[in-house]
Amino acid sequence: MKRITKRQLLIAALTAFLTIPIVINSTVSAADYKQLPKPEWTYNLPTDTTTEIHTKNNHYTGRVIFPIVSELTNLETAYTFLYKSDRSTGKSKAVNSILAIDDKTGKQKWIHDSPMRYNSFDLDQSGNVYYYDEAKSGNKKVYKLIALDSNNKQRWVKTSKEFFQFNILEDGRIAVITFTKDTSVITLYTQEGKQLIQREFPGHMRHIQGNYVGLINSNAPRNTTTIDIYSISTGKKVISAVQPQDHVNIVHADFEVLSGGTVIVPIYDAKTEVETLHGYKPNGKEKWTRPLPKPAQDAVYGTTYAHNMYDSLYVSLGNNYLIQEKNKLSLYNTNNQLIATKTFDDLPAQGLLQQLNDQSIVFGATDKTQAWYDSKKPEPKEATYYILDSRTLKIKNTLVLDDALFHQADVRFHDANTFYIHMGKTITKYVLK
Repeated sequence: MKRITKRQLLIAALTAFLTIPIVINSTVSAADYKQLPKPEWTYNLPTDTTTEIHTKNNHYTGRVIFPIVSELTNLETAYTFLYKSDRSTGKSKAVNSILAIDDKTGKQKWIHDSPMRYNSFDLDQSGNVYYYDEAKSGNKKVYKLIALDSNNKQRWVKTSKEFFQFNILEDGRIAVITFTKDTSVITLYTQEGKQLIQREFPGHMRHIQGNYVGLINSNAPRNTTTIDIYSISTGKKVISAVQPQDHVNIVHADFEVLSGGTVIVPIYDAKTEVETLHGYKPNGKEKWTRPLPKPAQDAVYGTTYAHNMYDSLYVSLGNNYLIQEKNKLSLYNTNNQLIATKTFDDLPAQGLLQQLNDQSIVFGATDKTQAWYDSKKPEPKEATYYILDSRTLKIKNTLVLDDALFHQADVRFHDANTFYIHMGKTITKYVLK
């Protein structure tokens, strides 16, 4: 038998120690900034327009941040959605638009009205704008996907004889989806409009992310909502998620994809009222499971199950994932090992999570003593925001105010130092220096 030396034992022990996840379990209470800095600029919206609508913060993970800011060289543009009332015909008509602001000066660059009665715009993180349009070709209607650059110049157009919807994926690809009676046809394009792949899948699409698409299985038993998750590149089914009948979750998506390839699927049990996360390898083999904390309240509307907003959710962060339980955050790696936890006892209300583009997240809240829609005469209230490193939950910045004149839905962070406040009639940019 080979003899093991003390040096070998020491190396083995050290190696084992270094492979143990670093867990930070702490309660947070600190303030780097106790008042708003001097504004970089304030933009006053045109007459009869507003950025304030009741759904403006209803992005379940805060992944979409408005304004979306392009940081390309010499193209620093802040985009947000604009809503106005057109009275040119004598009758009030709602018009949806996209507003582009020079992010250096706060000056308006342009406004582009939606050709539809609903908001048909979407954007990528590079500052490209996409919108859906309908037109006539002879006696028939055709449908268009039009791409604009940051100067409101048309880049390219894709025309279809069939109605479609489109999604801008996180990596900038554009997914165009057309539906038949029983299938969904997915076409992926680059930002330059070059077709990458076109593939038909059984069922109607529910969610698309990375290399995966989730579709409703119409042949599954009627007492379930079965979501089949396919690899877009291979066209093969890798995972089936069996949910309660008519299952729709307003808190998070049907699945999340970590950057290393792990697919996380939440399965809700209507009997126990517990949602369990299932981690899968890219080939569909299950790696691990973890139950989500049970929300304080479960809202049941008919047969549709929906958790109380922001009470308990999960979200992917690179190759890790985060669980929010009220005002406690827990970060796990792709192998379901705990990395860090933090509890935020000083928040004046239920925390709202915002995911940024610089490997940061924001977790914060504003006192809800005044309703979000009553903003004409805002009352001073407490507001606390923590900017965290999404890989460690280490605090980068804190903003704690006693006299905030805004609501929780009005604040949108761009990075660890930059944020914007939408007050219905104004947009103001701030930088923590």
